[in-house]
Amino acid sequence: MVNNKASAQDLKDKGREIWLAGLGVFSTMEEEGTKLFNKFIEKGKELEKRGENIEKKARQQVQNIEKKAKDTIGNLGTWDELGDYIEEKLNSTFEALGVSSHKEVKALNDKVEKLTKSVEMLSEKIEKSQKTAPKVIKK
Repeated sequence: MVNNKASAQDLKDKGREIWLAGLGVFSTMEEEGTKLFNKFIEKGKELEKRGENIEKKARQQVQNIEKKAKDTIGNLGTWDELGDYIEEKLNSTFEALGVSSHKEVKALNDKVEKLTKSVEMLSEKIEKSQKTAPKVIKK
C-alpha cells in the first residue's frame, strides 16, 4: 500500500507542479507580453516618424519641381510666345542644316502652282490659235 500512497502523493505533487507551471506561464506571458506590446508600440512610433520624414521630403521635392516648372513657364511667357520661340529655334536649326522651312516649301509650292496654271493657259491659247489660224499650203 505504500506504493499507492507514494503514487497518489506523487500524482498530487506533479499535478501541483503542473498547476504552478501553468500559472508561471500565464504570469510570464502577462509580464513579457506587456513588455513586448510596449516594445511594438515604440517600434511603431519609430517607423511612423521615419514615414513622416520620407513623406515630408517627398512633398518638398514635389514643391520644388512645381516651383521650377512655374518659374520656367513664367520666364517663357505665354503659350503663343513659347510656340514662336520653338518655331524660331527649329527654323534656325533647319536653316543651319540647309533644310527648307515649312513656309519656304509652301511659298515654292504656290509659285509652282501659279506657273503650272500659266503654262496650261498658254498651251490652250496656242492650241486655239493653231486651230483658227489659216493653213499654209506648201508646194
